[in-house]
Amino acid sequence: MVDNKRYILRDPVHLDIEFPHKYFALVNTSEFQRLSRIKQLSCEYLVFPTASHTRFSHSIGTYHLMGQLIDHLGRILASYGIEVSDEQRELALCSALLHDIGHGPFSHTFEKIFGLGSHEDWTVKILTDENSEIYRAICDNFSENFVSKLSSIFAKDPDEVNDDEGNIMTLISQLISSQIDADRMDYLLRDSYFTSISNGNYDIKRIIKSLDVVCNEDGFKICVNEKYISSIEEYIMARYYMHKEAYQHPVKVQMEAILVKVFARAKELYLMDKPVFADDIMIKLFSTDELTVSEYTSIDDYFMYYHIIKWKNHNDKTLSHMCRAFLDRKKYKRYRRNENMPELALALNENLYKKNRERIDWEKEYGYIKKSVSFGIYDKKKDNIWVKMKDGSIKDISEVSYVFKSMDMEKPYERTIECFSQELLEDRFGEYVLVGIC
Repeated sequence: MVDNKRYILRDPVHLDIEFPHKYFALVNTSEFQRLSRIKQLSCEYLVFPTASHTRFSHSIGTYHLMGQLIDHLGRILASYGIEVSDEQRELALCSALLHDIGHGPFSHTFEKIFGLGSHEDWTVKILTDENSEIYRAICDNFSENFVSKLSSIFAKDPDEVNDDEGNIMTLISQLISSQIDADRMDYLLRDSYFTSISNGNYDIKRIIKSLDVVCNEDGFKICVNEKYISSIEEYIMARYYMHKEAYQHPVKVQMEAILVKVFARAKELYLMDKPVFADDIMIKLFSTDELTVSEYTSIDDYFMYYHIIKWKNHNDKTLSHMCRAFLDRKKYKRYRRNENMPELALALNENLYKKNRERIDWEKEYGYIKKSVSFGIYDKKKDNIWVKMKDGSIKDISEVSYVFKSMDMEKPYERTIECFSQELLEDRFGEYVLVGIC
Protein backbone atom coordinates (compact mmCIF):
# COMPACT_ATOMS: atom_id res chain seq x y z
CA MET A 1 0.00 0.00 0.00
CA VAL A 2 1.34 3.41 -1.01
CA ASP A 3 1.71 5.88 1.84
CA ASN A 4 0.39 9.22 0.57
CA LYS A 5 1.03 11.05 3.82
CA ARG A 6 3.11 14.21 3.53
CA TYR A 7 5.34 15.55 6.28
CA ILE A 8 6.37 19.13 6.96
CA LEU A 9 9.59 20.33 8.58
CA ARG A 10 9.77 23.97 9.61
CA ASP A 11 12.90 25.76 8.46
CA PRO A 12 13.96 29.32 9.38
CA VAL A 13 15.29 30.00 5.87
CA HIS A 14 12.66 28.44 3.59
CA LEU A 15 9.81 28.08 6.13
CA ASP A 16 7.70 24.94 5.50
CA ILE A 17 9.52 22.15 3.65
CA GLU A 18 7.21 19.37 2.55
CA PHE A 19 8.24 15.72 2.24
CA PRO A 20 6.23 12.94 0.64
CA HIS A 21 6.61 9.67 2.58
CA LYS A 22 9.27 8.15 0.31
CA TYR A 23 11.68 11.05 0.93
CA PHE A 24 10.86 11.36 4.61
CA ALA A 25 11.77 7.68 4.98
CA LEU A 26 15.32 8.63 3.91
CA VAL A 27 15.40 11.48 6.43
CA ASN A 28 14.52 9.02 9.19
CA THR A 29 17.51 6.75 8.59
CA SER A 30 20.39 6.72 11.06
CA GLU A 31 22.87 7.84 8.40
CA PHE A 32 20.83 10.94 7.61
CA GLN A 33 20.00 11.73 11.25
CA ARG A 34 23.76 11.73 11.91
CA LEU A 35 23.93 14.98 9.92
CA SER A 36 22.06 16.72 12.74
CA ARG A 37 25.18 16.07 14.86
CA ILE A 38 27.57 17.74 12.41
CA LYS A 39 27.83 21.52 12.24
CA GLN A 40 27.62 23.00 8.77
CA LEU A 41 30.39 25.54 9.39
CA SER A 42 32.87 23.62 11.52
CA CYS A 43 34.41 26.12 14.00
CA GLU A 44 32.51 29.17 12.73
CA TYR A 45 30.48 29.34 15.95
CA LEU A 46 33.68 30.50 17.67
CA VAL A 47 33.40 33.67 15.57
CA PHE A 48 29.63 33.97 15.12
CA PRO A 49 27.94 32.39 18.16
CA THR A 50 24.71 31.54 16.32
CA ALA A 51 26.46 29.77 13.44
CA SER A 52 25.78 26.36 14.92
CA HIS A 53 23.37 25.10 12.25
CA THR A 54 23.88 21.60 10.91
CA ARG A 55 24.35 19.67 7.71
CA PHE A 56 20.93 18.19 8.39
CA SER A 57 19.18 21.54 7.99
CA HIS A 58 21.33 22.39 4.98
CA SER A 59 20.46 19.07 3.31
CA ILE A 60 16.72 19.53 3.67
CA GLY A 61 17.10 23.10 2.40
CA THR A 62 18.99 21.88 -0.66
CA TYR A 63 16.23 19.30 -1.27
CA HIS A 64 13.64 22.09 -1.09
CA LEU A 65 15.45 24.29 -3.61
CA MET A 66 16.07 21.36 -5.95
CA GLY A 67 12.32 20.80 -6.11
CA GLN A 68 11.82 24.40 -7.21
CA LEU A 69 14.70 24.23 -9.69
CA ILE A 70 13.65 20.98 -11.34
CA ASP A 71 10.04 22.18 -11.65
CA HIS A 72 11.15 25.49 -13.18
CA LEU A 73 13.61 23.93 -15.63
CA GLY A 74 11.19 21.11 -16.37
CA ARG A 75 8.72 23.64 -17.76
CA ILE A 76 11.45 25.09 -19.97
CA LEU A 77 12.45 21.65 -21.23
CA ALA A 78 8.81 20.92 -21.99
CA SER A 79 8.87 23.88 -24.40
CA TYR A 80 11.58 21.95 -26.31
CA GLY A 81 9.33 18.89 -26.33
CA ILE A 82 11.45 17.16 -23.67
CA GLU A 83 9.79 15.68 -20.60
CA VAL A 84 11.49 15.18 -17.24
CA SER A 85 10.32 11.75 -16.12
CA ASP A 86 9.11 10.99 -12.60
CA GLU A 87 12.25 8.94 -11.95
CA GLN A 88 14.53 11.74 -13.14
CA ARG A 89 12.79 14.19 -10.83
CA GLU A 90 13.17 11.69 -7.99
CA LEU A 91 16.88 11.35 -8.74
CA ALA A 92 17.28 15.13 -8.65
CA LEU A 93 15.50 15.40 -5.28
CA CYS A 94 17.34 12.47 -3.71
CA SER A 95 20.73 13.69 -4.93
CA ALA A 96 20.03 17.07 -3.31
CA LEU A 97 18.77 15.51 -0.07
CA LEU A 98 21.70 13.09 0.25
CA HIS A 99 24.57 15.10 -1.25
CA ASP A 100 26.27 15.65 2.16
CA ILE A 101 25.60 12.26 3.74
CA GLY A 102 29.28 11.34 3.43
CA HIS A 103 30.58 14.41 5.26
CA GLY A 104 32.69 13.96 8.36
CA PRO A 105 32.68 16.31 11.37
CA PHE A 106 34.31 19.75 11.21
CA SER A 107 33.59 20.03 7.51
CA HIS A 108 36.63 19.62 5.21
CA THR A 109 39.04 19.86 8.14
CA PHE A 110 38.22 16.24 9.00
CA GLU A 111 39.47 15.15 5.58
CA LYS A 112 42.76 17.00 6.21
CA ILE A 113 43.21 15.45 9.65
CA PHE A 114 42.80 11.78 8.76
CA GLY A 115 43.09 11.59 4.97
CA LEU A 116 40.16 9.20 4.61
CA GLY A 117 39.21 10.42 1.16
CA SER A 118 36.62 12.91 -0.01
CA HIS A 119 33.10 13.12 1.38
CA GLU A 120 31.82 12.46 -2.15
CA ASP A 121 33.55 9.06 -2.13
CA TRP A 122 32.05 8.27 1.26
CA THR A 123 28.62 9.31 0.02
CA VAL A 124 28.81 6.64 -2.67
CA LYS A 125 30.10 4.05 -0.17
CA ILE A 126 27.26 4.78 2.26
CA LEU A 127 24.55 4.71 -0.41
CA THR A 128 25.77 1.42 -1.88
CA ASP A 129 26.44 -0.39 1.42
CA GLU A 130 23.77 -3.06 1.62
CA ASN A 131 23.95 -3.04 5.42
CA SER A 132 23.14 0.66 5.74
CA GLU A 133 19.66 1.89 6.60
CA ILE A 134 19.80 4.44 3.80
CA TYR A 135 20.43 1.71 1.20
CA ARG A 136 17.46 -0.31 2.39
CA ALA A 137 15.23 2.77 2.54
CA ILE A 138 16.11 3.71 -1.05
CA CYS A 139 15.47 0.16 -2.26
CA ASP A 140 12.15 -0.04 -0.40
CA ASN A 141 10.86 3.35 -1.55
CA PHE A 142 12.42 3.56 -5.00
CA SER A 143 14.38 0.58 -6.38
CA GLU A 144 17.74 -1.18 -6.23
CA ASN A 145 18.56 0.14 -9.70
CA PHE A 146 17.75 3.63 -8.39
CA VAL A 147 20.70 3.32 -5.96
CA SER A 148 23.08 2.74 -8.87
CA LYS A 149 21.77 5.74 -10.81
CA LEU A 150 21.90 7.95 -7.73
CA SER A 151 25.49 6.92 -7.00
CA SER A 152 26.50 7.72 -10.58
CA ILE A 153 25.48 11.34 -10.02
CA PHE A 154 27.88 11.69 -7.09
CA ALA A 155 30.59 9.66 -8.86
CA LYS A 156 30.04 11.82 -11.95
CA ASP A 157 29.98 8.68 -14.09
CA PRO A 158 27.85 9.29 -17.20
CA ASP A 159 28.38 5.70 -18.37
CA GLU A 160 26.05 4.52 -15.62
CA VAL A 161 23.04 6.15 -17.29
CA ASN A 162 21.61 5.11 -20.61
CA ASP A 163 21.82 7.31 -23.69
CA ASP A 164 18.24 8.52 -23.88
CA GLU A 165 18.36 10.07 -20.42
CA GLY A 166 22.04 11.03 -20.34
CA ASN A 167 21.37 14.69 -21.13
CA ILE A 168 18.83 15.02 -18.34
CA MET A 169 21.24 13.35 -15.92
CA THR A 170 23.95 15.81 -16.94
CA LEU A 171 21.52 18.61 -16.18
CA ILE A 172 20.78 17.14 -12.75
CA SER A 173 24.53 16.92 -12.05
CA GLN A 174 24.83 20.63 -12.85
CA LEU A 175 21.99 21.39 -10.43
CA ILE A 176 23.83 19.63 -7.59
CA SER A 177 27.40 20.75 -8.41
CA SER A 178 28.18 23.86 -10.44
CA GLN A 179 28.54 27.62 -10.04
CA ILE A 180 24.77 27.95 -9.64
CA ASP A 181 23.47 24.84 -7.90
CA ALA A 182 20.97 23.94 -5.21
CA ASP A 183 23.78 23.16 -2.73
CA ARG A 184 25.45 26.58 -3.01
CA MET A 185 22.14 28.43 -3.22
CA ASP A 186 21.07 27.01 0.12
CA TYR A 187 24.29 27.26 2.08
CA LEU A 188 24.86 30.90 1.11
CA LEU A 189 21.40 31.88 2.34
CA ARG A 190 21.63 29.66 5.41
CA ASP A 191 25.13 30.69 6.42
CA SER A 192 24.26 34.35 5.86
CA TYR A 193 21.19 33.95 8.09
CA PHE A 194 22.98 32.22 10.97
CA THR A 195 26.06 34.47 10.88
CA SER A 196 23.93 37.60 10.34
CA ILE A 197 26.22 38.67 7.50
CA SER A 198 23.66 40.68 5.54
CA ASN A 199 25.74 41.11 2.38
CA GLY A 200 25.82 37.35 2.02
CA ASN A 201 22.11 37.41 1.25
CA TYR A 202 20.51 37.49 -2.21
CA ASP A 203 17.12 37.11 -3.90
CA ILE A 204 16.66 33.34 -4.28
CA LYS A 205 13.28 33.55 -6.03
CA ARG A 206 14.66 35.84 -8.70
CA ILE A 207 17.74 33.64 -9.18
CA ILE A 208 15.55 30.61 -9.85
CA LYS A 209 13.38 32.64 -12.22
CA SER A 210 16.50 33.79 -14.09
CA LEU A 211 17.60 30.27 -15.06
CA ASP A 212 17.15 28.88 -18.55
CA VAL A 213 18.34 25.85 -20.51
CA VAL A 214 19.98 25.82 -23.92
CA CYS A 215 20.33 22.71 -26.03
CA ASN A 216 23.36 22.24 -28.28
CA GLU A 217 25.60 19.48 -29.56
CA ASP A 218 27.07 19.06 -26.06
CA GLY A 219 23.67 18.49 -24.49
CA PHE A 220 21.85 20.68 -22.00
CA LYS A 221 23.52 23.69 -20.47
CA ILE A 222 22.09 25.82 -17.66
CA CYS A 223 22.31 29.54 -18.30
CA VAL A 224 20.87 32.86 -17.12
CA ASN A 225 18.65 35.17 -19.10
CA GLU A 226 20.32 38.49 -19.90
CA LYS A 227 17.75 40.64 -18.11
CA TYR A 228 18.66 39.00 -14.78
CA ILE A 229 22.39 39.82 -14.89
CA SER A 230 22.11 42.13 -11.87
CA SER A 231 20.66 39.28 -9.77
CA ILE A 232 23.57 37.02 -10.71
CA GLU A 233 26.03 39.79 -9.84
CA GLU A 234 24.40 40.00 -6.42
CA TYR A 235 24.67 36.21 -6.01
CA ILE A 236 28.35 36.12 -6.99
CA MET A 237 29.23 39.00 -4.68
CA ALA A 238 27.29 37.33 -1.83
CA ARG A 239 29.54 34.29 -2.23
CA TYR A 240 32.65 36.49 -2.25
CA TYR A 241 31.62 38.34 0.92
CA MET A 242 30.79 35.11 2.74
CA HIS A 243 34.30 33.84 1.98
CA LYS A 244 35.86 37.11 3.08
CA GLU A 245 33.85 37.62 6.27
CA ALA A 246 32.97 34.08 7.35
CA TYR A 247 34.50 31.08 5.62
CA GLN A 248 38.05 32.50 5.71
CA HIS A 249 37.74 34.52 8.91
CA PRO A 250 41.14 34.60 10.69
CA VAL A 251 39.79 33.15 13.96
CA LYS A 252 38.04 30.28 12.17
CA VAL A 253 41.14 29.55 10.10
CA GLN A 254 43.27 29.58 13.26
CA MET A 255 40.94 27.31 15.24
CA GLU A 256 40.77 24.78 12.43
CA ALA A 257 44.57 24.79 12.31
CA ILE A 258 44.68 24.15 16.07
CA LEU A 259 42.19 21.33 15.60
CA VAL A 260 44.49 19.67 13.06
CA LYS A 261 47.42 20.00 15.47
CA VAL A 262 45.38 18.54 18.36
CA PHE A 263 44.80 15.29 16.52
CA ALA A 264 48.33 15.26 15.13
CA ARG A 265 49.72 15.46 18.69
CA ALA A 266 47.32 12.82 20.02
CA LYS A 267 48.28 10.50 17.17
CA GLU A 268 51.97 11.19 17.81
CA LEU A 269 51.61 10.25 21.48
CA TYR A 270 49.68 7.09 20.59
CA LEU A 271 52.30 5.96 18.08
CA MET A 272 55.00 6.62 20.71
CA ASP A 273 53.11 4.24 23.04
CA LYS A 274 52.37 7.09 25.42
CA PRO A 275 49.08 6.76 27.34
CA VAL A 276 46.36 8.66 25.48
CA PHE A 277 42.64 8.02 25.55
CA ALA A 278 41.26 6.68 22.27
CA ASP A 279 38.28 4.42 21.62
CA ASP A 280 38.45 1.62 19.05
CA ILE A 281 37.49 3.81 16.10
CA MET A 282 39.94 6.57 17.05
CA ILE A 283 42.67 3.93 17.28
CA LYS A 284 41.84 2.86 13.74
CA LEU A 285 42.03 6.50 12.64
CA PHE A 286 45.43 6.88 14.31
CA SER A 287 46.62 3.63 12.74
CA THR A 288 45.26 4.61 9.28
CA ASP A 289 43.31 1.35 9.20
CA GLU A 290 40.43 1.19 6.75
CA LEU A 291 37.04 2.01 8.28
CA THR A 292 33.80 0.22 7.51
CA VAL A 293 30.78 2.28 6.54
CA SER A 294 29.14 1.68 9.94
CA GLU A 295 32.33 2.83 11.71
CA TYR A 296 32.60 5.93 9.55
CA THR A 297 28.97 6.90 10.13
CA SER A 298 29.44 6.62 13.89
CA ILE A 299 31.83 9.59 13.72
CA ASP A 300 30.25 12.98 14.31
CA ASP A 301 31.06 16.23 16.12
CA TYR A 302 30.23 14.69 19.50
CA PHE A 303 32.66 11.84 18.90
CA MET A 304 35.45 14.32 18.19
CA TYR A 305 34.55 16.64 21.08
CA TYR A 306 34.47 13.71 23.51
CA HIS A 307 38.08 12.88 22.74
CA ILE A 308 39.18 16.52 22.86
CA ILE A 309 37.49 16.97 26.25
CA LYS A 310 39.24 13.84 27.57
CA TRP A 311 42.60 15.13 26.29
CA LYS A 312 42.08 18.58 27.83
CA ASN A 313 43.47 17.28 31.15
CA HIS A 314 46.19 15.09 29.66
CA ASN A 315 49.58 15.27 31.37
CA ASP A 316 51.19 16.12 28.03
CA LYS A 317 51.32 19.91 28.26
CA THR A 318 51.26 20.43 24.50
CA LEU A 319 48.14 18.35 23.92
CA SER A 320 46.22 19.70 26.92
CA HIS A 321 47.13 23.30 26.03
CA MET A 322 45.87 22.97 22.46
CA CYS A 323 42.67 21.27 23.61
CA ARG A 324 41.99 24.15 26.00
CA ALA A 325 42.77 26.63 23.23
CA PHE A 326 40.13 25.01 21.04
CA LEU A 327 37.44 24.20 23.59
CA ASP A 328 37.71 27.44 25.57
CA ARG A 329 38.52 29.72 22.64
CA LYS A 330 41.95 30.58 24.02
CA LYS A 331 43.28 31.94 20.77
CA TYR A 332 46.93 31.93 19.85
CA LYS A 333 48.39 35.42 19.67
CA ARG A 334 48.15 37.02 16.24
CA TYR A 335 51.48 38.30 14.90
CA ARG A 336 50.78 41.57 13.16
CA ARG A 337 53.69 42.70 11.05
CA ASN A 338 54.30 45.72 8.92
CA GLU A 339 56.44 45.91 5.80
CA ASN A 340 59.57 46.59 7.88
CA MET A 341 59.15 43.48 10.01
CA PRO A 342 60.15 39.93 9.03
CA GLU A 343 57.75 37.03 8.99
CA LEU A 344 57.26 35.49 12.41
CA ALA A 345 59.08 32.27 11.53
CA LEU A 346 62.12 34.24 10.38
CA ALA A 347 62.12 36.35 13.55
CA LEU A 348 61.86 33.23 15.72
CA ASN A 349 64.69 31.55 13.82
CA GLU A 350 66.86 34.63 14.23
CA ASN A 351 66.37 34.53 18.01
CA LEU A 352 67.17 30.82 18.10
CA TYR A 353 70.24 31.32 15.92
CA LYS A 354 71.61 33.84 18.43
CA LYS A 355 71.43 31.12 21.07
CA ASN A 356 73.27 28.62 18.86
CA ARG A 357 70.15 26.59 18.31
CA GLU A 358 69.40 24.93 14.98
CA ARG A 359 66.80 26.44 12.74
CA ILE A 360 63.33 24.96 13.16
CA ASP A 361 60.77 23.69 10.69
CA TRP A 362 57.98 25.83 12.08
CA GLU A 363 55.23 24.11 10.13
CA LYS A 364 55.66 21.13 12.43
CA GLU A 365 55.69 23.16 15.64
CA TYR A 366 52.53 22.98 17.75
CA GLY A 367 53.00 26.50 19.09
CA TYR A 368 53.10 28.13 15.67
CA ILE A 369 50.47 28.60 12.97
CA LYS A 370 50.81 30.08 9.52
CA LYS A 371 47.88 29.95 7.12
CA SER A 372 47.34 31.70 3.82
CA VAL A 373 43.98 32.03 2.12
CA SER A 374 43.29 33.10 -1.43
CA PHE A 375 39.95 33.43 -3.19
CA GLY A 376 38.57 35.47 -6.03
CA ILE A 377 35.23 36.86 -7.04
CA TYR A 378 34.75 34.65 -10.08
CA ASP A 379 37.02 32.30 -12.02
CA LYS A 380 35.81 31.60 -15.53
CA LYS A 381 38.51 28.94 -15.93
CA LYS A 382 36.40 26.73 -13.66
CA ASP A 383 32.65 26.20 -14.01
CA ASN A 384 31.25 29.08 -16.00
CA ILE A 385 28.07 31.05 -15.49
CA TRP A 386 26.60 31.42 -18.94
CA VAL A 387 24.29 34.24 -19.98
CA LYS A 388 21.72 33.82 -22.72
CA MET A 389 21.68 37.08 -24.65
CA LYS A 390 18.58 38.51 -26.33
CA ASP A 391 19.96 37.51 -29.73
CA GLY A 392 20.22 33.89 -28.55
CA SER A 393 24.01 33.82 -28.18
CA ILE A 394 25.65 32.41 -25.03
CA LYS A 395 28.40 34.36 -23.27
CA ASP A 396 30.26 34.14 -19.98
CA ILE A 397 29.01 36.48 -17.23
CA SER A 398 32.42 38.17 -17.04
CA GLU A 399 32.06 39.27 -20.68
CA VAL A 400 28.66 40.90 -20.38
CA SER A 401 28.43 42.19 -16.81
CA TYR A 402 29.26 45.89 -16.69
CA VAL A 403 30.21 45.53 -13.03
CA PHE A 404 32.55 42.59 -13.58
CA LYS A 405 34.12 43.98 -16.75
CA SER A 406 35.25 47.00 -14.72
CA MET A 407 36.94 44.78 -12.08
CA ASP A 408 40.10 42.70 -12.05
CA MET A 409 38.36 39.35 -11.77
CA GLU A 410 41.63 37.43 -12.00
CA LYS A 411 43.18 39.08 -8.94
CA PRO A 412 42.40 37.06 -5.80
CA TYR A 413 41.91 38.40 -2.31
CA GLU A 414 44.84 37.10 -0.29
CA ARG A 415 45.49 37.04 3.43
CA THR A 416 48.14 35.37 5.57
CA ILE A 417 47.90 34.97 9.32
CA GLU A 418 50.72 33.97 11.66
CA CYS A 419 49.89 33.07 15.25
CA PHE A 420 51.82 31.66 18.16
CA SER A 421 51.26 30.25 21.62
CA GLN A 422 53.57 32.07 24.00
CA GLU A 423 53.19 29.29 26.57
CA LEU A 424 54.14 26.47 24.19
CA LEU A 425 57.03 28.30 22.55
CA GLU A 426 58.57 29.44 25.83
CA ASP A 427 58.13 25.98 27.32
CA ARG A 428 59.95 24.43 24.36
CA PHE A 429 62.68 26.98 23.63
CA GLY A 430 62.90 29.35 26.59
CA GLU A 431 61.77 32.92 27.11
CA TYR A 432 64.38 34.35 24.76
CA VAL A 433 62.62 32.91 21.73
CA LEU A 434 60.00 35.69 21.83
CA VAL A 435 62.31 38.60 22.65
CA GLY A 436 61.32 41.53 20.46
CA ILE A 437 58.20 39.70 19.29
CA CYS A 438 55.90 39.45 22.30
